[in-house]
Formats: sequence, structure tokens, C-alpha cells
Amino acid sequence: MAIRIYQNVMSLNSQRHLGTSQSQLGKSIERLSSGLRINHAADDASGLAISEKLRGQIAGLQRASMNAQDGISMLQTAEGALGEVSNMLSRIRELAVQASNGTYTSNDRVEIQKEVEQLKDEIDRISTSTEFNTKKLLNGDGTALWSASSDKIEAIIRSNVDEGNYKIQLESTAGENQIFKTDIMTLRDGVIGAEIVTDTNSNTSNVFSVTDPETLATTGTAHYTVTVGDTSAGASVGVTGMYQQSGSAFVINDVATGSGSLGTRDGYVEVEFTQDFDSANASAGATITANARFIDAKTGETGQWGTITFNDDSGIGIFSATSTTDFALTNSADEAINFDMEIDFSTGAIQDGDKMLINISTASVEAAASSGGGTIQITDGPTGQPGPKISFDASNTSTETLTFKDNGDNFIDTHSVVVYTAAINEKTGNIDLGNMTLNFRENTNALDSAVGTTILDDFALQITGAGEAAATTTKLKDLEVFVDSDGNSLFENKQELTLWGNGTSATIYLEGDDTLSDVEEKFTEALVEELGMGSDDNNVNSHLVDYVSVASDDGPKAVKGTFIIQSALTGEQGELAFSGDQRLIDGLSLNEIQESTNNTTKVEIYDAHTGDLIGTDETGNDRVFGIIGGVEIVLDSRAGLDETWDTVSESIAFSTNEAASNEEYFLHVVDNSTDLQIGANEGQSLAVSIPQLDVTGLGLDDVTLVSQKLAQKAIPDIDAAVNKVVSIRATIGAQINRLEHTIVNLDTATENMTASESRIRDLDMADEMATFTRYQMLSQAGISMLAQANQIPQMALQLLQ
Repeated sequence: MAIRIYQNVMSLNSQRHLGTSQSQLGKSIERLSSGLRINHAADDASGLAISEKLRGQIAGLQRASMNAQDGISMLQTAEGALGEVSNMLSRIRELAVQASNGTYTSNDRVEIQKEVEQLKDEIDRISTSTEFNTKKLLNGDGTALWSASSDKIEAIIRSNVDEGNYKIQLESTAGENQIFKTDIMTLRDGVIGAEIVTDTNSNTSNVFSVTDPETLATTGTAHYTVTVGDTSAGASVGVTGMYQQSGSAFVINDVATGSGSLGTRDGYVEVEFTQDFDSANASAGATITANARFIDAKTGETGQWGTITFNDDSGIGIFSATSTTDFALTNSADEAINFDMEIDFSTGAIQDGDKMLINISTASVEAAASSGGGTIQITDGPTGQPGPKISFDASNTSTETLTFKDNGDNFIDTHSVVVYTAAINEKTGNIDLGNMTLNFRENTNALDSAVGTTILDDFALQITGAGEAAATTTKLKDLEVFVDSDGNSLFENKQELTLWGNGTSATIYLEGDDTLSDVEEKFTEALVEELGMGSDDNNVNSHLVDYVSVASDDGPKAVKGTFIIQSALTGEQGELAFSGDQRLIDGLSLNEIQESTNNTTKVEIYDAHTGDLIGTDETGNDRVFGIIGGVEIVLDSRAGLDETWDTVSESIAFSTNEAASNEEYFLHVVDNSTDLQIGANEGQSLAVSIPQLDVTGLGLDDVTLVSQKLAQKAIPDIDAAVNKVVSIRATIGAQINRLEHTIVNLDTATENMTASESRIRDLDMADEMATFTRYQMLSQAGISMLAQANQIPQMALQLLQ
């Protein structure tokens, strides 16, 4: 064997084997310390690839299992809320059955309805507030979101939706609205009413109404004529009427202003003869004295008795009184009154107690109407006796003005003027003094905005009495229908009346001093402003509630003295109900004279972007379902229709709006459903869709129990709502059960995959310890042999010795 110094091949060989042993020993130590067979890709490239895939799958399965558990929690939250909704629906149904019983009064049903309203509000609150991780569950938002271009269409989310943008066109055939008529409103004993009526003339003056009539004769068809005229500088005297006892016979030949003075007060002069005088005793120079007193037509004040002396200058029974010498009479302003008068009883006689009633119209400023003044004269009526022209010269804004300028607010203001009218009873001689209040609507002078201007015209005025139909100015406390057998009026206390319709309610308060016109206004405001059941046409709105003061030959207004109450909506959407004190409901005696019928609407739905027709439907209940997946479309019954006031039939006319047929409505629907990821891979999900379950979605908007009929009608609607909730709860329960099985399956798959991954990647400790021991021994042997190999070159020194 050669001995070399420069190259120690045995040492190199030992080093190589030692390096290999130590490398393997290091790997073995790494495996033992990590517990893994594969620590690096180089350890097992294909095994590492499989292991990493399995690890990702295992993590996905574990996350899917937790997702399923979260899904169960979410569904349990929804189901718990729906459980309480079910309880409330059961209670509402119980209340509906209770209210359907005829033993309950309107007051009782109002109290029942209060609980129903609270339960409905709570259902809405639960629908709005039930959420999981801030995600709404029961209001439909958790399934889809939508918006519409018009309030004429709405959407109710029923299930998973076909999202998109839709164009909707409607063509409607009008149905009918519901119309109610009340009992006949008649006047109670001792009460009269005043009503401006359309007689041979119509009222174009600015007299808005006539109210508070007192001690006036009822007119029947012999209406008073009220003339609103202009003032004049000329004065006048006229004969209103006479009373002649049996055996008396005289005529008034003439009455004139003469050269005397009529003062400044308009009114009447009552003249009563105080002695008998027969024409057979006529002689020149004979005199007759009569008592006279003034009655003020503005205040009703009756003056002190004065005297008038009549002289027979010719001796033939024609007596005259002249303004210059024969009057001892003053008016209410303590001004002397005198005028000329001539009486002829040349073929008859005058007796003590015979009477005359003279009217006096004093001079005023010229043409005061343009400044808010004017005159009022009352003529005709049941006696046919004319009154004076009562002048208002606009010199004093509080007492001498009829019309004030418009103050610019949004209300029609009126100025009330009281006038008195007198008539002499031709059978008894009594002076019947009555009064009324004329309410002048504000009106600004077009040429001078600082003052008002009175619009001149005349109109017919009807006065009604006890048992007759009331006037629009009659107060509720004066109506016979609200008076009990003891003579007590229901309106001694304020009354509440609640109107129900369009899914909401409005309460109005009625007081004894409210006139029938006030009742019209309160009803109309409730219908239009609070219930939203009015029209875009103000003329239609003004006739939603009409008091029939002048009856028509036929149609809804055929019965005088009744209220006509209706909405501007056709079909079920326009139906009304009323609740209040039972005596109030009984007094109104509301009778449905026209039932509502739904519109028939043809609906065409297009893709808004492509214009492709998606589907058509013809509905008779203002609802469309099945064209857009998961969406029920609710139509406003006014969509596609015009409502106008028909002056001939005096009713609301509903007609197809041809222009509306070309009107386009747009609906935007976005899928917002909840997908539960219950697998480790794409597409392994469960779609959870909970529909809109508020009061609207359940169809309970119009459930009211304020009448026996409505309570009975509500029962099937409540049953339908119960079925919807039960169906959704069953679906949720089935999904919860499915998810529980899903979790078990996912956990099993996770277990099996974990075992598979363990077999690939985890270390067999026993086998690896054997490997470790082997390489540990080889390393120790290698180190020992390397030491021996490094000693071999030193053997060459022995050869040099």
C-alpha cells in the first residue's frame, strides 16, 4: 500500500460518509422534533401537494360547518320572531271573532280595534327590527331591494327575485267607489236653519253663507230674496205690510220721504191706530192719532213709542200725515223721523188696533261697495213683505263694512254681519222680528288693494223649521237625530269619530257648535290629507263629502238633508269604515248605497333595457304576481284612471285615462338574498329567502274590526296571514333540520380528510426513531473512523527515522 502525504483519500472517504450520516441524522431530528414526515417539499413533493390540498379542503369544511351553525342561529332568530307573530295573529283572529258578535256596540269594537292596532304595530316593529348581525330578516330587505318611479306602484317581496329593471304599462277599466248616505238631518224643536239655495237666480255675490237665523218664518218654497246692492245718496220709504181687523178697510195711497228727515238708521216704523174712525163720519179737519215706534234693522233695537197725527183735509176719508208737522217720533240714534203718508178709508173704516209697518232706507254715501260697503235688503219670503235697504258705508271697519280685503293667508276668511227683518202678521197684527248673520267672503279691490270690495247680486234664502231638513249652517246640537228621548243632545260633550281606510285611520272631533259645513270640511280633510283617499282634482275633493241641501231628481243626492260620503278610490282600496260612540253611529245611520268594485287592469311588463316583453296579466284586485319572479306588484287604484266631478249626475265619474295608457312606470329589483356557504367549494350553498312579513306583506293593512260586517270579513284575511307565517316557519324549520344534518356531514368529512392528511404528512415516530438510531450510530462511527484516517499520514514519519 502506498503511503502519501498530500492526499488522504481515506480521510476524504470518511468525511463523505460522515456528512451523509449527519445530513440524514439532521433530517431525522427535524422530523422527530416537528412530528411531521414532510417538512419541506423535497421531503415528498407529491405528498406535500396532496397534503396541502387536503389541508385547504379541511379548513373549508370546518368553516362551512361554522357557517351552517351561524345559519342555524340566523334562522332560529327569524323563527323565534315569527313565533311571536303567530301568537299575535292568533290573538287578532280571536278579537275578530269577538267583534263579529252582535252583542257589542261600536264603542266596544273601538276598544277591540285599539288592541288590534297595537298588535299590528308590533308586527311591523318585529318585521323592521328583527336582524342578525345587522342584517334585516323579516322586512323583505334580506331577500331583495326595490324602488319604483311612481307611488302608483309598490312591490311586496314574496321569495327569491328575478332582479332587473322593468317597464310597466297599465290599461285600466274603471270600477266603482263606495258611497255612504247618512240619516236625514232634521231640525229639533225650537230651531230654524238658513240655506242659500239655487232658485230662479244663483248666488254670485261674496256672501259665503247665512248662519244663526232666529225667529224667522219657515219658507217652504217661498224663499226670501236677499239682495246685496250698492249704497245711494237717495233715501226711500216703503210699505212692508198692514194688519186690518174684521170690519176695517183702508189702503195706503202713498208713502214718501217728503221734505222731512229719515235720520241715519235703516229700519221699520210700526204704526198702530189708537181710535176708531168710520168713513161715514168723515169731515174736513178731522184727525186720527196713531202710536208709532222705530225698529232698527241693524241692531234689532225697538224704540220708544211716539205719535203720528193724520189729518182729513178734504172731508172724504183720506187722511194724510206730513213730514213737517205731524210726527213726534225718533229712531234708535234719538234722531227725529218724519215722512209723508196718505191713507184712504173713504169706503171703509179704521179701528183701534189696526196696524201698518213702514220700512225706511236712509241716505248714504254713493257707491260704497267698491270700498267694502253696500246694502242688504230682504224681500219676498212666506209673507212677501219687503224690508228696507240696510246701508253699510264702509266708514267704520268694525260695524259699517261688509267686505274686507284678502289678508293673503291660505284660508277663506269671512266677515259676519247681523241684520234684522220684520214682518207684520196679517192675522194677529204681531210684529215678527227675526235676524240672520250674513258672512261675506274676503275680497280685495282690484284697483285699490288697501280695501275690500263687495260683489253685488241677489240670491234665494230658504228658512227651515223643526222636523224639516237642516241647512248647511245648522249646528250639530240643533239636529233631531242626536237628541234622546229626554231632550238631551249628544253634543253636550265633544264627540270623536274615527274614519278607517287605506290601511290607516283619522280621528275628527265634532262639537255642538260645528255647523254641517264644518262637518263637511272635517270629513274632507280627514279623507284627503290624513287617509290619502282624495284626488288630484280639487273639484272632486270638494265633493267627497256633500250635505244635500237641495235634492236632485235622482242619483246619490236624491234625498234632501243627508250627507253623501265617499272616497276618490275605487274598489277595496277605497272602502271606508267608521267608529265612535254608539249614539253617534246610530244618529248618522250610515248606509252603503253603492258597493265598491275593483278596477280591471291589463298589465304589460317589459325589460326596461331591451324592450322585450316579459309577461302580461289582467287583474281585478289591483295586484300582479307571477310575472316578475318573487315580486308581487300592488297597483294604486287611481293608476290609469281619471276621476272628475259630473255636474249632471252629481257624482264622481271614473274613466280610463287614455294618456295614462302610454304612461310608463319603472321598477328596479335587486337580489339581496342570503346564501349560506355550507361547503368547501364553489356552488355548495343554501339559499335562504324570507319574504316580507310586515302588516302589508301579510295583507292586514285593511283589517279593521269597528263593525260587525268588517270583523266577519277580516277573519279569512287573518287566516291567510296565519297560513303565510306558518308556511314560512315550516320552511325555516326544514332548513334548520337540513343544516343540522349538513353540520354532521361536514364534521364527518373533516374527520376523514384529516385522517387522510395525517397519514400523508404526519410522522411514524417508532419508524423514525429506528432511523434516527441508525444514523446516530453511523455518525459516531464516521467520526471515529475519520479520526483514524487523519492519523495515517503521520505513519510516514516512522519511515524517516
